[in-house]
Amino acid sequence: MRRHKHVVLLAAVGLFVLVGAALATQPRPETSDVSAAFTANQTRMTTRTCDVDGNTFRVTRSTWRGTSASSEPRLSGALVVTTRVLVNETTGDGWVSGTWRTTSDQGGNPRTRAKSIARLSAVIDNGNHLDGLVTGEGRRPYARLLGNFSATIVGSTLSGELGADAPVAPDNSAILYRGNCP
Repeated sequence: MRRHKHVVLLAAVGLFVLVGAALATQPRPETSDVSAAFTANQTRMTTRTCDVDGNTFRVTRSTWRGTSASSEPRLSGALVVTTRVLVNETTGDGWVSGTWRTTSDQGGNPRTRAKSIARLSAVIDNGNHLDGLVTGEGRRPYARLLGNFSATIVGSTLSGELGADAPVAPDNSAILYRGNCP
């Protein structure tokens, strides 16, 4: 019984030490403005249509592969964008959801060489212009990613920018951030 009390007490002290160390090593708050320009070609696509109330809707799932250029190393490199697009063929308006992933150009497992991973949500205008938001993370070192996303689809090419200051120069159009105030 006495030995059991000592083990429980020792475990509790160890837990307090671990929690204290974790709290003491939390990263300080950091932010940095970032941007990236990208171009990708469609490598896979499936599409279908449906008619509702006299409107034709096209649903397309695509995989785009290309490159992303950025002064921020976590946003540059090989790029894979996956999208699910729903467009009203009558008006050209619709929405996009998907993912953004940059990896190093070196071989190996894509999961361990990932530099940034994010979800994207955008609206479509005129059937080919996308404007939206990217939320995710950069890796090595870890930081959260939040930014504006704008692109156009011409034929089988997706090109655009993440966090661009064009056509209107916003402030902090994309950032990598981490940490919290104590």
